[in-house]
Amino acid sequence: MAQALRTFGRILAAHWPALGAWYLGGEAVHQLLVLLAGFVGGHTTLGGLLLLPLAVAARLVSYVAMYLSVQPSLPHSARDDDGGYRVFAGAILAAILPFFAFYAAWGMLDADQSEFFRIASGIALRDAGYDYDQLGDRGGLISVGVLPVAVLVIALVVRIVLARRGQRRSAGTLALAAYAEVLWTFMLFTLIGQWWGDARVWVADRAGTVWLGGIADWFAQYVVPVAFIWEAVLWLVGLVAAVLLVPAAWLTVAGVIYGTEFDTSPAPFRNGRAALRGALGTLARTLLQRLESLWAAVALVWRGGPLLFGVFALAYALWALAEYWASRGLLLAVGGHDSLFWAAFLPLLLLAVAAIAEPLRVALIATAFDTVIGIPEAGLDAADSGDDDESGDHTIGVGDVEEEGRLGVIGEQEDRENLIGP
Repeated sequence: MAQALRTFGRILAAHWPALGAWYLGGEAVHQLLVLLAGFVGGHTTLGGLLLLPLAVAARLVSYVAMYLSVQPSLPHSARDDDGGYRVFAGAILAAILPFFAFYAAWGMLDADQSEFFRIASGIALRDAGYDYDQLGDRGGLISVGVLPVAVLVIALVVRIVLARRGQRRSAGTLALAAYAEVLWTFMLFTLIGQWWGDARVWVADRAGTVWLGGIADWFAQYVVPVAFIWEAVLWLVGLVAAVLLVPAAWLTVAGVIYGTEFDTSPAPFRNGRAALRGALGTLARTLLQRLESLWAAVALVWRGGPLLFGVFALAYALWALAEYWASRGLLLAVGGHDSLFWAAFLPLLLLAVAAIAEPLRVALIATAFDTVIGIPEAGLDAADSGDDDESGDHTIGVGDVEEEGRLGVIGEQEDRENLIGP
């Protein structure tokens, strides 16, 4: 525990200004890109759709930069060198899918899309003279249909083509690969969210659901103890989600950014990669290695033991409580004002609190990650490089290959060369 406290203090002492700058820069770029996407969406929904994922990516880039900037202060996870832009690009590519999943699950993706639609629809309606029939492909309305599916498929095809380029990857190619990954992932979670919303509406309209709702209302009115227990269960589930799932999700994202690896590859992943051949096999091996890296990051939650995660969850809860009271205290200190004042200054006041709170959260999560990595029994390591697998010049040693009967060998090196990210 003393080692963890020293690591936490070292991170804050050495990196607090950089962490605050990266966070504020990411938020500024995020807001500008949402505004730009809304403006473009007011004239063409497709153009806005191509820009809006970049707003989410701006926050992703800022968080990746924050976690990588503190890595030199992690005693068990520090790199031998800074790795250059390839490590940074590889970490971004690896973190896109889990970050977007977290972003969508906690409603931040919906918030961005709502703001995008508000701006785009206002511009489109004004230009159309408030005639809905004249809107056409304007207004930023994202619905399940041909357009979002086509954008998803095209972006995914571009991503696969770039993944097949092997070692021939420049900085521009990596940027294009990152954009394609961001675009198809954004559209995937957008469509999943809309399908899920439509499914919930459909279920809510079914006779069986209405009947069950009537039973629940009857219990709430006539059997108060049962209603009280049910409300207590719902409250407990929400509490567990806030206290355990949120810090676990952030720890997983950090593990993906740092490139967590198992000391020994689990048999299902190792055997799956060995059995795959051809072009589709290459894509499948890439997916399997990504899943293995993600599973290793998820394993951070329990590989350190319940005591360590419990202490981390408690520290995270105290951080969340401190952020809440700091925001509340600042608003009380400002005092009462009219709605125009709050519309202008509330986001800035909350941003000021976040500029202090977010570096603390990054330091806390990075410390928890390094503490788990430092436990030999956890069986986890931080990868030596985020995107060094892209660099192209690897020496293949005896330990890099494994036998596959009489047909020859399967190199783990082959898997690495097929990856855009770690």
